[in-house]
Amino acid sequence: MTRMTRLPLAQVTLCAVDTRTPDLAVLSLQRSMAAIQFARVVLFTDSWTPPQALPGIELVRVPTLLSGADYSQFVLRELPAHVHTSHVLITQWDGFVLDAGAWDHEFLQHDYIGAVWPDAPTGHEVGNGGFSLRSRRLLTAGQDPRITQTHPEDQVLCREQRALLEREHGVRFAPAAVARRFAFENEAPRGAVFGFHGPCNLPRVLDESQLIDAVEQLPDEFFRSRDARRLARSMLLHRMPVAAQRLLQRRRAAGRRDPNTRLLGALASLQGLLSPGRP
Repeated sequence: MTRMTRLPLAQVTLCAVDTRTPDLAVLSLQRSMAAIQFARVVLFTDSWTPPQALPGIELVRVPTLLSGADYSQFVLRELPAHVHTSHVLITQWDGFVLDAGAWDHEFLQHDYIGAVWPDAPTGHEVGNGGFSLRSRRLLTAGQDPRITQTHPEDQVLCREQRALLEREHGVRFAPAAVARRFAFENEAPRGAVFGFHGPCNLPRVLDESQLIDAVEQLPDEFFRSRDARRLARSMLLHRMPVAAQRLLQRRRAAGRRDPNTRLLGALASLQGLLSPGRP
């Protein structure tokens, strides 16, 4: 049997920064690595010990990140020192490379590419740092001492400080048309796309048993969030009632018993009755 050749991206480091759900971050990295040979793959995490060897993934120890603000601070201030390639692909547990065949070397001509924010003003649509390609130029520019606010780091770079980055550092943000070929988050893909980000998109790319496994590993704080409600809706749209029921059980246990949660729970139960034999 001929072994499939992976796409060589010697200019790109793949990384995730995660001290909350490192097991899920590893799965994300492994899915991105499946069809691509990156220069280096790194998981930045704290004292977590993997249950088994992680071939091809380097662990770099960092202090425990207690909040989204801590994450943003690390990405803007600490990550640049660890990247020695021309670009870095930053991913999170809820996003990964979807179609290596959709890679375009044109992506490397830009300093920042992330999924489009549909509600952003024209000219500022490209953002989403959860699955983003960034150049060394961008990483260095993000350390400009005039950038004192660091959270949320993608909004700081792509909205609040975009003019400064373009004017003073020559940073090139990808146009929206290119970004839509690179990744999607809050709008549906319009064809072949390299990757994605966002929990609500997971039912597009994972089966129900994989989603149930993910639900079991997420912390309580996730189930109190809007992302959990959106993920439950997406599970139901993709006919995954067992996964939706488990997610909503966790959401109620985490203290969310609002009318929307109760309605989604009723819909999940009804869909489960109409779909026997699910996992």
